[in-house]
Amino acid sequence: MTVQINKSISEVLRDFFNKNQLDEFISLYQSSLADKSKPDSSTAAKQLDYKIQDGINYRSQVDLLVTFAGNNLAKEKFLSLLLYVSQASITNGEFSTAIDINQKIISLTDSDSDMIDLYANAHLLIGEIYSRQARWQDSFNYVNKALDIYSSINDVKGIAKSENLLGTIHGDLGDVKKAIENFESALEKSNDESNYIEKGKIEINLGIISNIRGLFDEALINFKRALINYSKVGDKNRIAEIHQNIGMVYSKKGEYKYAINEFDESLASSLENNYLQNIGIVYLSKAFVYTKMKDFSLANAFADKSMEVAHKLNDKLTIADVYKIKGIIQRNLQNYLLSENYLETSLRINSEAGNQLNRAETYQELGVLYKEMGKTQQSKENFKLALEYFKKINSEPDIIQLENLIASK
Repeated sequence: MTVQINKSISEVLRDFFNKNQLDEFISLYQSSLADKSKPDSSTAAKQLDYKIQDGINYRSQVDLLVTFAGNNLAKEKFLSLLLYVSQASITNGEFSTAIDINQKIISLTDSDSDMIDLYANAHLLIGEIYSRQARWQDSFNYVNKALDIYSSINDVKGIAKSENLLGTIHGDLGDVKKAIENFESALEKSNDESNYIEKGKIEINLGIISNIRGLFDEALINFKRALINYSKVGDKNRIAEIHQNIGMVYSKKGEYKYAINEFDESLASSLENNYLQNIGIVYLSKAFVYTKMKDFSLANAFADKSMEVAHKLNDKLTIADVYKIKGIIQRNLQNYLLSENYLETSLRINSEAGNQLNRAETYQELGVLYKEMGKTQQSKENFKLALEYFKKINSEPDIIQLENLIASK
């Protein structure tokens, strides 16, 4: 039987091994990946038919590759391979594998002044992974360690990368003011015209913050700047992220046809490259838009696929958002008790994770639910809790909407 090596691994093997070594590795360590079934011809069916790869197969390939490479490559080349596999593992959603690889890089570069940049970068990547899993304190510890290392050698680009990631964490926690401070400081340090990648990352993050605050034109400007920067370096995964974020702007503006177009473009690229983190987010975004378009069957199908990805990644914030969307779906179907349970579950997870924005959005949905159930007092209490946060971040569209909801009978 013909057996496949994971695409991310197979693409890079020839850069590190000669033909004899490559043949030896393939013959010794090949393992199969799950076959993919043939989907229906419709776009939605193809998107929903996506199968998450078996993490055991991937991990086995990586474990055996690291052992093989450690015995066959010089230290510098071995570290280069580890860096690549670390990034590939993050893209594939294999976060525990990526953490272990970066811990290995740390152990190999500790106390080696010639490799201090690799040492710092490994800390930064572990911090990024923990932030995706809402492990905030672990994330802060690793990112701040990276920032200290970069500061000690006056690595301005490294400092900017660290500040940008700190801004992302503060944004995920709903602290918009601190997030903006970090992003603007990072952008100032990344003003080198050739530094397309870092500038693009920061522009994406500034666009996300602008969208949260209801500054839609400003958000689109930042995303389109980032799109230009990443088009210059051909980074397909970041370009996919940008289309997802542009779709989010159109979604908040109520322009759902444009939103779906952007999500579909993002998803097509992400599925091709197995960019699992973005796949889960786009599934979630499409589920939300389909609730607005009153297509609750499709909304539920995309929500379930998002949940499947989120559980593999241990992405608590997305899990909470899926419960919120399921609550919206059941409210529209007038299954009020189930809707309340989903929304309360979303609220609990967001509260435990410390995400103020998602918590406020869930309070708003609970307010709508209780309003429909005739529980006027509970409805107003939840609307006011949501309003308190949106006033804090000065999101004018959300403030107006909530004040109207509170005032209406």
